[in-house]
Amino acid sequence: MSIRTDYREELACKLTQFFSDQQQGLDIPPAQLYRLEGYIEAGILVGFITEPEIKQNLIDHAKQYLNSDVAEFYRQDYRLILHLRMATAPVYPGNKSP
Repeated sequence: MSIRTDYREELACKLTQFFSDQQQGLDIPPAQLYRLEGYIEAGILVGFITEPEIKQNLIDHAKQYLNSDVAEFYRQDYRLILHLRMATAPVYPGNKSP
């Protein structure tokens, strides 16, 4: 196997985990998000993957794990960044202290 192939396989696993976690409503720590964005950027810089390829990967994963609205959001965004699309946490009224 080549380093390029290894990179692409690892990226596929990382993207699947990222989108699957969102689908399940799991919390994604900011550090994990930023590491994945850095991993993507590094792959582009060394030529393991192109911007159009990663853009299509993001669209495909969003469509598969989330929904077509999120996929369309990735399609229209000119930036190569990851977006968190998790359900809003419930808010409960607090007790009023005297």
